[in-house]
Order: sequence, then structure tokens, then C-alpha cells
Amino acid sequence: MHYKPEARMHTPHDIDHLERIRAVTADFGGYQGLYTCLLGLFGIWVAFTPLPPVGPWTGLFPIGALLLVGLFVAAQRHYRRRFGQVRPRWTTRRVLWLVLVPMGLLFGYLLLMSVTNVLGVQGGWVFGVFIAICLAVIGCSHPRTRWHYLVGAALLLALALAPLGALVPSGIHPFEWEYPVMVPLVAGGILVVNGLLDHRTLGRTLTSVSESETD
Repeated sequence: MHYKPEARMHTPHDIDHLERIRAVTADFGGYQGLYTCLLGLFGIWVAFTPLPPVGPWTGLFPIGALLLVGLFVAAQRHYRRRFGQVRPRWTTRRVLWLVLVPMGLLFGYLLLMSVTNVLGVQGGWVFGVFIAICLAVIGCSHPRTRWHYLVGAALLLALALAPLGALVPSGIHPFEWEYPVMVPLVAGGILVVNGLLDHRTLGRTLTSVSESETD
């Protein structure tokens, strides 16, 4: 008698893992979370060294910028050493995503600025809402693996729209403070957390070059 080898049944865990691999490899650059962390650190640094000059650390902006450039080079070397040289596959969907989405966000921001200007309600909260929308768009690209962007978007949107001015002695909403500039400070903190989670997802999903060579 001849027996046919039974096909291996994929469990829900296997299917979830395969979907995670597909999502991460399709957007490998987006999951290099250390770059997102650096963008968040830049936002935090801008919050304490704003233009026009306000606060005691304004003169230190060039030093922080140079440190971030050094950290960017270090992150680039880390990813190349761990995963090798990776070239993204330029599909039509990817090109449209990278071109049309930023254009749509920019148009939406200009429209939001125009409407709030006409209504006379402009302020730092408008930029906070815009950043929240950007985070939500990133989260919607892969909700299963980038859910933390949706959480960050909801948090930032709630802070931007909540009447927080009534809770502080000055009566001014924190997003309207001159120093520190709270919108880049809060958004930067969210980006640092999200970047670390992206970095963890990348490391847990894909095998490093050294590990694949020893297998």
C-alpha cells in the first residue's frame, strides 16, 4: 500500500505569523523604527528649542541636530549589519501610497488651516489634529501590526480637542503655550514609543543575516 504524506495544517498562529511577515516585508523601511524614534526625538528637541527663540536651550539647537545626525548614521549601520541591503519592491500600490497619500495630507492640512482661519479658531490644536490624522493613516496601512499608531492618534486628538485650559492655572490650553511647544513634545513622545514598537516587530518577525547564515 502507498501512503500519501499528509499536508501540514496551518494553525491560526501560523497564519497570523505569515501575515505579519508579509506586512513587514512589504513595508520594510516603515518598520525600521529607530528612524521613527529619531524623528520623535527631533520633535522633542524642537519643543525646547523653538523658532523664534524662546527658552534657555534655544542656542543648543545645532548641537542637538548634529547628535541626531550621528544617531541616524548609527541606526543605518545597525539595520544594514543586521538585515543586509534591502531594496523595496516598487509596486503600483506602493508608489501611489508614497505619492498620493502625502499630497492628500498636505491638501487636507491646508484646507483645515483655511477653514479654521475663516472661523477665527486657529491655534496649536490645528497642528495637533493634523499630526493625529497622519498617525491614523500610518496605523490604517497595517492595523494588525501598527495598531499603536491608532492609539497614538486617538491620544493626540483627545489632547488637542479636550478643554485642558480649564485644568491649568493660566487658563491657556497647553497646546497654545509658547514654551515648551507642547504639540511637537507630545507628538515626539508618541513617535518614540511607536518607533520602538516597530523596531521590536521587525526584530521578532524577520531573521537577521547572521542567524540565517548559521541555519
